[in-house]
Amino acid sequence: MKIGIIGAGLSGIIAARELVRRGHTVELIEKSQSVGGRLATRRIGDGQADHGAVYFTVRGEALEREVQSWMSADWVRVWYADPYPRYVATDGMNGLAKHLAEGLTVHLNEYVEHVRMEKDGAVIVKTDVTERSYERIVMTAPLPQSFERLGSLVDQIEHSLRRLVYAPTFVGLFECTGDVQIGADGILDQDLTLGVLKVINNRQKGISATSLISVYMEEAWSEEWYERPETETLAEIERLVREEVGDLSIESRQLKRWRYAQAKDVWHEPFYQVSHHPIYLAGDIFLEADDPSGRTRFESAYLSGLRVAEAIV
Repeated sequence: MKIGIIGAGLSGIIAARELVRRGHTVELIEKSQSVGGRLATRRIGDGQADHGAVYFTVRGEALEREVQSWMSADWVRVWYADPYPRYVATDGMNGLAKHLAEGLTVHLNEYVEHVRMEKDGAVIVKTDVTERSYERIVMTAPLPQSFERLGSLVDQIEHSLRRLVYAPTFVGLFECTGDVQIGADGILDQDLTLGVLKVINNRQKGISATSLISVYMEEAWSEEWYERPETETLAEIERLVREEVGDLSIESRQLKRWRYAQAKDVWHEPFYQVSHHPIYLAGDIFLEADDPSGRTRFESAYLSGLRVAEAIV
């Protein structure tokens, strides 16, 4: 079959790999200039900083087997263990996404405008570049974005799924001079200043030649500040991180907004089929029924992509 996947984040990439392995013809359509989604790494000066997923953990056997092969290939390594391993990509999280997408057909810089069904059962994906026809499609973008593109088809989706909402997250990126130390391992994530979720030094993390500090803000703080001017928001993040870690010699500063960073609730199935149509929704918000964590994360994105691929016949 010819299968289209909208979104080349982790779920989309894993689904594509599995579907290709099963003999299907697969195309990924991605609006950004790179694969990865929230497996995001930004180059700043002589260094680089992760500004999406900080690390990932492993609970289940399926991902555990994959991670062992990724470690053998030197794609990932253990950053620290407290009490269980936190895995990071050796050259930034986006580097892992690029490794996983090697050999896949990916249409970058292509924005999906609309998805519709034809009478013959084909699924038409209209982008700002062209129209593409598929026998099946998998939509892995955050649900509000997928719903917008489904038009009247969204009326056939369960109301409880349509009611799920996401919280935003701000990430401040600060390029610092000197030998900055952030905790023992390069991360602070306990008992922090109100509003601050995590502080990471990407040099101590092992992915940057320079001290690039990623400051992740709590969802309530990010919601409160989301509509404020960027310069004002970044200045407040800088003030808070200085309050947390002390004086920093900052050369440059940047701000990243993740509009759909974390789902406030989840769907307890690993994917969702839109009525009787050959259209599937997947992503980190879709958890397996027996998932013990009850929250979105790297592993839920991985499993959702794998399970939706296994279900497409």
